[in-house]
Amino acid sequence: MTLHRLYRTGLAVSLCTSGWLFAEEPIRSPEKSSREIRLTAATLENTDGSRPAVDGITVTPPESAEFVPLIVGDALDGWVIQEGRNGSWRREADLLSCVSAGGGWLRTDKEYSDFILKLEYRLQPGGNSGIGLRCPSTGNPTFTGIEVQLLDDQAEKYADLRPDQYTGSIYYQIPSQRRAQLKPQGEWNTCEVRCVGDYLQVWINGDLINAINLAKTRPKGEAPTSTFSPANRPPSGHIALQSHSTRVDFRNIRIQDLTVHTPSGLKYVDLLTGEGETVTEQAKVTVHYFGQLMDGKRFGDSRDLGRPVTVALQDVIPGWQEGIQGMRAGGRRRLIVPPDLAYGEQGVGTMIPPNATLVFEVELCAFEGSAAEVN
Repeated sequence: MTLHRLYRTGLAVSLCTSGWLFAEEPIRSPEKSSREIRLTAATLENTDGSRPAVDGITVTPPESAEFVPLIVGDALDGWVIQEGRNGSWRREADLLSCVSAGGGWLRTDKEYSDFILKLEYRLQPGGNSGIGLRCPSTGNPTFTGIEVQLLDDQAEKYADLRPDQYTGSIYYQIPSQRRAQLKPQGEWNTCEVRCVGDYLQVWINGDLINAINLAKTRPKGEAPTSTFSPANRPPSGHIALQSHSTRVDFRNIRIQDLTVHTPSGLKYVDLLTGEGETVTEQAKVTVHYFGQLMDGKRFGDSRDLGRPVTVALQDVIPGWQEGIQGMRAGGRRRLIVPPDLAYGEQGVGTMIPPNATLVFEVELCAFEGSAAEVN
């Protein structure tokens, strides 16, 4: 797809790298006096000694974005059992539990793209569970979404597992860069997952143990276009809890949605705010970008062309017209564009199907009338 086709019939964002933050001790969850959320790679290392490919970003949640409990109402209100038996999951006050084998997954009714998820979990000796992220409504989230592994790492029967099967790993794909310091068997552990664009962090009991850029990390031997690659998993979907043959308990499950919801149906999240004046509807912008379908397939990356592209906002799809306005040079924004603000019923050839919701990550390099520019 050539860029000028993004002019209502078609558009490639990659993300600038930023500096690493190094320290000798495990990174602890900081006390924040502002609403800023920083995602950086810290000192984490991969199992081969290399540092994970995670760029630092800063997100300021919308003023309305507070943590919302996901255990509400009665019984399993707000949750759906997926690929499991109804009797395997039970609600007891503010506790969600898988009490028998064959429970499959328990997923949220709602879908989320960019969020912070916090919960507590308790495994039995030898227990095994997981958290599904951005999962479709059907299929096994391990293979259709992203699974963060939760395991009784110290159990003797798990002594010889692959590195990507222990707590905090993206299951069977990306090992955690630091082994989790788990509570004694039968006690509650805390887990926090920060999921923003391609950036994913896993915190266990207050320690950062995994930091990943999904776009830059893939299982060994997998091609970049492989559907098995984390880069090609859905950019939005449900949150899910995994069952096991032994009892698994979850409590205090809450989520902070980081996206801004506009009246038109467009959603966006700022990864970096940039500096200087803001883009107006009459601007001509120079951007880097990439696009993604809701099934995870990526299309059109301007960095593959070796240069950013310049377009007039009045000539592009409505989702870009609205979504890029208000950005500042050097800023990066993730746009979730519904079909009526993209290509509607027509789609674009074989690349974008009819009625497709699209996700774009846009880096504003410069715009007409501004001397600001990103190298």
